[in-house]
Amino acid sequence: MKKQLQTLTPQPIKFDKESHRYIWEPTGEIFTHSVTGITGFDMDEKKKIAIERTKKYWQPRGTTVHSAFEWYLNNCNTIDGIIYQNNQAIDYPETWEKYMDWIYPLLQHRYVTDDFKPIATEFTVCDRKNGIAGTFDAFGYDTRTEKYVLLDLKTQSSKNANAYNTDEQLGAYASMLISLGVWIDECRTIWCRPDRTVVGEYQDVSTCLEAWNSKLGFWKMMQEEF
Repeated sequence: MKKQLQTLTPQPIKFDKESHRYIWEPTGEIFTHSVTGITGFDMDEKKKIAIERTKKYWQPRGTTVHSAFEWYLNNCNTIDGIIYQNNQAIDYPETWEKYMDWIYPLLQHRYVTDDFKPIATEFTVCDRKNGIAGTFDAFGYDTRTEKYVLLDLKTQSSKNANAYNTDEQLGAYASMLISLGVWIDECRTIWCRPDRTVVGEYQDVSTCLEAWNSKLGFWKMMQEEF
């Protein structure tokens, strides 16, 4: 039977910006690995170099768009293309201006404005046994399909960029949420591109979990070898 979730209790995990590590506050235990660190540990070196070289472009864009997404889900609604907060029409914050080509279509997409009702945003979860922690973008209820959905938001530089597989990352967060007793029906990725937002097809939770467990097993094997 599905649990009727209203809220998720925040875990006692903080993120230390200086060390770039998650910490389990009750004991001071440091999570030595992040979800994205493990999903990308076997990435091709050329791709790693390219990502690092363009970091100054995609990192501030991603941070700003994710912040706008979280702020909107928790505070606002849209009526006839106008954003309202506490029943008052508001202007977009100036900090969004540089990335409005990404933010505007995202916050006007029907899935965001009408279908998806958030339960948790920017929520940190962990696997204490393996020393892994990470923060997912959103978890909520799809009012159209009546399913609980775990969301990942990706920003891309081109309107016609190709989607890529996100099963491993979503599987990691799903695994950690399930360990808290959370029911998840589907996973889904939102692709935020300039002048275009694409909401991906539903991703099977079992497939995502299998992808994560496979990557985690491979990562652990490589750790043992080295």
